Amino acid sequence: MKYLPITLLVLTLPLLFVTHSNAQESESKFTERGPRQNVYVELGGNGIAFNVMYETRLHKRSDGIGIKAGLGGFSGSYEKMFTLPVGVNWLLTKDNKHFFEAGAGLTFLYYNDTYDPWWPGFTYEVFPVDLAGLSVDKKNSVYGHMTLGYRRQPKNGGITWGAALTPHFNQNGFWPVWVGFKFGYSFARK
Repeated sequence: MKYLPITLLVLTLPLLFVTHSNAQESESKFTERGPRQNVYVELGGNGIAFNVMYETRLHKRSDGIGIKAGLGGFSGSYEKMFTLPVGVNWLLTKDNKHFFEAGAGLTFLYYNDTYDPWWPGFTYEVFPVDLAGLSVDKKNSVYGHMTLGYRRQPKNGGITWGAALTPHFNQNGFWPVWVGFKFGYSFARK
């Protein structure tokens, strides 16, 4: 219950984006023949480790509201993690090159630790486990994420990159300091 205000903020934030987006649709200076689409890899960010993300705007323009989804994770000697981040984001710009990005969403997380102690009588408890400051209680869980950052996206499409502060939260707590770096390609339809 102590994180209920944060959860409500994350759940209502997308509604504010949609309302603002519909009101501003006719005012955009950066319309295109089709919605702008981006494909990028992200280190850190919404999926904690490494992600491959796809993103599209909901209207025929390079800014405004969009949706994104991806796959990510890592694998080590004993541990394996899989993430599936999904969310909405809002891009704001004045020159169609430099963008402020704000967003929110949810990430499905699968975590497994297969460490097996070889000596008798020793018990090894996997959960709870700390993943980038986020306490996880079981193999399958969901956590919320937010995004506040900068993105460089060319007017006519091309190489895109950015950095963002991406706080995470779940029923066990709030981790405000986590960052993500992205690098990919922006597809424009002029």
